[in-house]
Amino acid sequence: RLPIRLVCTLAACLWLGSVHAQLAAPRAPQKVTSVEGIDEYRLANGLQVLLIPDDSKPTTTVNLTYRVGSRHENYGETGMAHLLEHLLFKGSAKHPKAWAEFETRGLRANGSTWYDRTNYTASFSSNDDNLRWYLGWQADSMVNSFIARKDLDTEMTVVRNEMEMGENSPQGILFEKTLATMYQWH
Repeated sequence: RLPIRLVCTLAACLWLGSVHAQLAAPRAPQKVTSVEGIDEYRLANGLQVLLIPDDSKPTTTVNLTYRVGSRHENYGETGMAHLLEHLLFKGSAKHPKAWAEFETRGLRANGSTWYDRTNYTASFSSNDDNLRWYLGWQADSMVNSFIARKDLDTEMTVVRNEMEMGENSPQGILFEKTLATMYQWH
């Protein structure tokens, strides 16, 4: 099991993004609460970290949730949160072939976007190197991802196809119409 201080410090990198150069050395995480084996910590920059240890598993799962989704998009921006989720996996100068690196390290990674959040998740063999690498990739991808025209074009088609898959689903249509009442610009 990794020390809580290490996990929280590495998680802080994800939040710092483009302002990391302006911040002083990070303060120690503050414990907020513990409920049924789940420990909540808060970093000085507001990042919430939940640790759910399970010593019976030889794996670590990281689920990073950004509280940004399609409900935050304005007219003409529909689908942008989902598109960005896809583009972060296209790589950066430091990690030009993210998927190849995931495979080499045995990471099972994915992303998802919903109305009020975007998730990035990965499961991998528990060890400090894998955790440090994944959190480093996550921090780097948020600031330095390639956003190339060719990737925008191909991923826009993928995102549109994913959206259109539900167009023949009665439940999907009902859900869409209900949400359209709540978010009328969509």
